[in-house]
Amino acid sequence: MLSRLYQSDSPFDLPVGCASSRTETSYRFLKNGKIYTMVIRDKVSVEDPYLVMVKAAAYAIRMNEPYGARTPRRDYRDYLIKSSVVI
Repeated sequence: MLSRLYQSDSPFDLPVGCASSRTETSYRFLKNGKIYTMVIRDKVSVEDPYLVMVKAAAYAIRMNEPYGARTPRRDYRDYLIKSSVVI
């Protein structure tokens, strides 16, 4: 059973802050015998750098390869954290 918020006859409006409202486009391409998926988004969120690093670490473990991701710059992380604080 879904929450009343997600039922078609719900009397509640979805808050503006809860909607993702970002557009994603993904591309797959073959390089050196491996298929890569590239996701392009029109907006960034606070979790994006962390999720990319987690996916890269999981891929390296699964393929038994060295971890090749780079940590995002400190000023980039600080900007994301400061711009998305919601109380």
